[in-house]
Amino acid sequence: MMKKVALALAVIILLVAGGVYYLFSNLDSLIKVAIETYGTEATQARVSVGKVSIGLKDGSGAISYMKVANPKGFNTPEALSLGEISLKLDVATLQQNPIVIKEVVINRPQITYEFAQGGSNLETIQKNTQAYAQKMAPGGSKPDGAATPAKDGKAETKVIIENLYVRSGQIGMSHAALQGRAVNTPLPTIHLTDIGKSKGGATPAEVAERVLGSISQQAARVGSAELQKQLGDQLKGAVGGVTGGAGSASDKLKGLIGK
Repeated sequence: MMKKVALALAVIILLVAGGVYYLFSNLDSLIKVAIETYGTEATQARVSVGKVSIGLKDGSGAISYMKVANPKGFNTPEALSLGEISLKLDVATLQQNPIVIKEVVINRPQITYEFAQGGSNLETIQKNTQAYAQKMAPGGSKPDGAATPAKDGKAETKVIIENLYVRSGQIGMSHAALQGRAVNTPLPTIHLTDIGKSKGGATPAEVAERVLGSISQQAARVGSAELQKQLGDQLKGAVGGVTGGAGSASDKLKGLIGK
């Protein structure tokens, strides 16, 4: 009898050990799937990730070739191509809630700012992530078919990001008024601090909303200024013979870029 009990315990231990080994040996692929699943739900645009590499011993990590496609209604294939994302975790908090991420660096993002009737692609993605963050908040109604981030009776894992940088980015602008020409301009460095700290941690949806919101605002500001510069002379020439030409050109330009 005791031998049977011992054998049963040994089998249970073996299964648990195997499960833990599977979890940690497949951690990178599990994170990749999570980013793609929740990212696509939040943005309402396809999110893909090339590779994830997490080092639990030193807290280092990297996410390579992350891309966010455009929502429906836009012609360019991608809104964001984020190059490489590196991060440093506070290993001591991995078993806690919230998890503290010391630093996130998004290197060489390529951002496409496409104007269309009713707004830009980045504005649309920002609105989608805001709505998703609200729906996934406690008491919010979950979207149909959405994955549930937290198990019943267990608080959703949250994070605090002490420093987040977006560096060496480029903005490419697309608008019918450009007549096929591409306009590119550098994106200023973005530095966000203490994301989620004031509220005891932020959910993944809230982090996405904050980061994409900041990128969208910077891209809109810089992109609109560059587009005005590129199209200004063209529009002034088109209305030059009309009374109030300068004002008419300004109004026309505002109409084109939706500002």
